[in-house]
Amino acid sequence: MTSRKKALRTLLWAGIILLQVIMTQFVTFVGSMPFPKGMEGYPQSHPVIFVVFLGITYSIGVFYTGWVAIKKRWISVEPKFRLRLVCTLAGAYIPLILALILYHPLEPGNPFFFISIFTCILGFYVPGWIQRG
Repeated sequence: MTSRKKALRTLLWAGIILLQVIMTQFVTFVGSMPFPKGMEGYPQSHPVIFVVFLGITYSIGVFYTGWVAIKKRWISVEPKFRLRLVCTLAGAYIPLILALILYHPLEPGNPFFFISIFTCILGFYVPGWIQRG
């Protein structure tokens, strides 16, 4: 593979990961629209519901973007969609549950929210790194 192809491939992967980060925020925004007063008070008044909501929206944003990238053959990885979904959910929920335990009133800008996004993305790609024995 030439260095130009490697650079383009690396740029494509970085673009897909950036799109996954953006989609987590977009899906969270769209998902919060049905709530009459928004989600402003939920981190303090209903932290468990808020964590469940964030885990679902982060997972949808990451998984759907990755699924489209695989189906459109923008990236060439083994599909393993069920395993990717499970790992994406685990990657989203582990940091969020830790945040729920460590920070009693969840506040906007909590570092665990960003960690959750990146572990969710990492969880999507982990099944491709695991080889069958």
